Amino acid sequence: MSLRPVRERASELLSFGMSKQQVYDHLRVEFPGTKAGKVAELLRYMPSLEARERYGGVHRWLLITIALSAVLRIVHPLLDPGYDWASGAKYVSLVPIATLLVGWTIYRWQGQVLVWVGWGNLAGIGSLVKQVPAFVRGDADPCSLAFAALPVAIGVLALVLVYGAFSAYERRKDPQGGPDIFTFPDERVG
Repeated sequence: MSLRPVRERASELLSFGMSKQQVYDHLRVEFPGTKAGKVAELLRYMPSLEARERYGGVHRWLLITIALSAVLRIVHPLLDPGYDWASGAKYVSLVPIATLLVGWTIYRWQGQVLVWVGWGNLAGIGSLVKQVPAFVRGDADPCSLAFAALPVAIGVLALVLVYGAFSAYERRKDPQGGPDIFTFPDERVG
């Protein structure tokens, strides 16, 4: 069975303000042929309405940072007088397609992408650390600093969303030998 109808129904129920646990329980009744683990995993990377509201600012800053990174990658070569325009491949580098596609999936609150965006960008922290001595001396190249800092900022913001807006479920064995029990944490504030 395709997960598409389950995903669409989950999105609809979450938009009504239902908690992930309520949505999970409802989907298990509405789609009994879908495995419990698949429903839980699907819900894991869908934000509740509460999470969208609470982490909306972080989400917007992440999108702004991604857009800024894409713009910088386009503008930097245009302003660089030493840029080699003779190579046809250089034109392709002006279009940060991967950055824009990732930005689009994040815009749509698709949490699966955020995990690897977060850790993948945070792995570039070494480039930022290499820029620190030049920054302290006052002779850091602003573009190099931005190229090193923006991925780290993207990584941090993505991980804040992953571990905040996309709450993980807990999987427990039924003590009486029944099917596994999946529970989501309460996301309400206060």
